[in-house]
Amino acid sequence: MEQLAGVHGFGNLRLYYEPYITLAADDGVRLTELAEALNISRQAANQAANQIEAAGYVLRVPDPQDGRAKRIILTKNGRRLRTCGLRVAATLQRECGQIVGQEALRQIVTTLAELCAATGTPAARISGPAMEEAPLIALLPRLANFISLRLMASNIRRGHDGLKMSYGQVLTLIGPEGGRILRIAALQDVSKQAVSAMVSELEQLGYIYRDRDPEDARQVLLRFTGLGRKLIEDSVEGMDELEMELGSIVGQAALEQLRSRIEDLYKALQPDVAVFTDAPLNVTQLARELKGKLSPEARLHLANLLLEQ
Repeated sequence: MEQLAGVHGFGNLRLYYEPYITLAADDGVRLTELAEALNISRQAANQAANQIEAAGYVLRVPDPQDGRAKRIILTKNGRRLRTCGLRVAATLQRECGQIVGQEALRQIVTTLAELCAATGTPAARISGPAMEEAPLIALLPRLANFISLRLMASNIRRGHDGLKMSYGQVLTLIGPEGGRILRIAALQDVSKQAVSAMVSELEQLGYIYRDRDPEDARQVLLRFTGLGRKLIEDSVEGMDELEMELGSIVGQAALEQLRSRIEDLYKALQPDVAVFTDAPLNVTQLARELKGKLSPEARLHLANLLLEQ
């Protein structure tokens, strides 16, 4: 998304636009189909679709098969976004292959495809050579969404009522030393106000509390309450159960191999450093992030500034 915005100039992008762009086939898709595919309410899907339509990437048109219904189709800019997105995804996939090896990456894609097919998880509705070069982007986000939804349902069964998918944006970024609202907002690319609203809801539910930040008296740290720690424990149990289920589909050895190679990617991309510590990023990772965020002119200007120092 950083490259699409910073290099290719697409404006008003949000991460949650992705499934609405990739799940819309060339002839469009009904809103009810999107809601079912994402396992969300039609109202929630409609709200997101309204925002994406306002950004100019999709358009609602009459459904030729049902005069009372509408189909969501990609606009010209939406199709351009999808095309550029696939090219960027292919480049990122090649970088992933350099980290874990091309054969390992092929095995990752194969296992993900088996899991998506067996769990009824819809992948991107895009065909052709472009999609063949970037299958990871079609599979991994959808399976991640499936896992998150199943995990939330598991936690609700364990007595954690009132959970929302959006809470994961906060809960997963509170590390052993706590979490900071500004950092969470920056990592999720949302406003401080949006994070603060979720923090207030989680406080009311009793999962987290605000503590004084020993490094900055003007800031607060988010920490887990006893109930919050219980939620984490229950999440681990739920994940263990889900892994057993997924292992029964592809075999425990294949699942363990998938986990190991995804972990290699995870460590190489250093998200823990960015989330939980103030340690400096690896120079290669920093360069990758800056390349995605800056235009070619801005990158050249930065390089000249660094050489002057």
